This record gives sequence, structure tokens and C-alpha cells, in this order.
Amino acid sequence: MTDPSSEPIPLPMFRRLLQLDGTPESIALGTAIGLFVAMTPTVGIQMVIILLISMVIPVNRLAGLIMVYISNPLTMVPIYWLDYWVGMKCLAREGKSFAQFELYWNQLTDQATENAEGWYEVSLELLRSIGNDVLGPLFLGGSVVGLLCALPCYPLMLRLVLAYRSKKILEDLQRSPSKESGE
Repeated sequence: MTDPSSEPIPLPMFRRLLQLDGTPESIALGTAIGLFVAMTPTVGIQMVIILLISMVIPVNRLAGLIMVYISNPLTMVPIYWLDYWVGMKCLAREGKSFAQFELYWNQLTDQATENAEGWYEVSLELLRSIGNDVLGPLFLGGSVVGLLCALPCYPLMLRLVLAYRSKKILEDLQRSPSKESGE
């Protein structure tokens, strides 16, 4: 049997998710919905989407907001290309290769940056300039990829939050008698 204290420490973002206040179900649902939104081509408005969803569905808002940071300027091209590729496969059409998509994306990003100021404006300008031949498959694929990521995320995160809280309770109980005996 392994010593629990020798387990690797989770990433700070993951640890933060486990330590959130709220029911385990709301944390798991917020994480799953945040992951779904992160996989869609909605950079620039993802936080707004999470806030709107959390007004209708009892999800942990912070869990959702933490998860949308998966999509960021460094991960955007790979995520969006996967979205595009899946969307094209769903439509039974051939599409751009990753290299072609990346070149196309970078050209559009440069154009959008020239025409707008600020991240939000650049994101909107970018979406306006993409065109339906890419935008349709991008949103379709993003929805499919988002669902494929979010569906297993809920039960997995629920189990992890419950396990983390059980471990914390046990640690607190183990510390509790030693405090009393010291008095």
C-alpha cells in the first residue's frame, strides 16, 4: 500500500477546483460546463457565457470560469483546428490541414488586430472575418468536442471532489485528537 502523503501534488488550477466552496455536484457541473464552453470558438465571451448559464442552472460559477482558461492564446489554434476538423468530419467534407488552418488563422488574427483594439474587439473581428466555410464547421465541431469532453468530466470531477473532501475530513479527524491531548 502506498503512503497517501507521497502522492503527486495536483496542478494549482486543479487543486483550486477541488477546494471550491459549494456542493460537489455544483462544482462538477460548473467544471463540465466550463470545459464545454472552453472547447467552443467563443473566446472573448466565454466568461459571459458561464455567468449567463450560472444564472439559469445551479452550477459553481467559479469552477466554470476556471475551466474556460484552458482556451487561451497558446491553446486556441490547436483547439480550434480540432473543432474545425471534427466539424468537417461531421459534415463529411474535406478541410484544411493543421498547417493550412494555422496559417489561415494567423493571417486572420493579424488582420483583426490591425482593425481593432483590445482582446474582445480582436476576437469579435476575427469571428466576423472567418467566413461561413470555416465558422459553421468550427461551431459544429466545437459543440461535439465540448460535449465529448464535458460528459465524462462531470462524473470524474464529482468523484474527485468527494474523494478530496473525504481525505480532508480524515486528516482533520486525525489532527483533532492530537490537539486535545496537548491541552
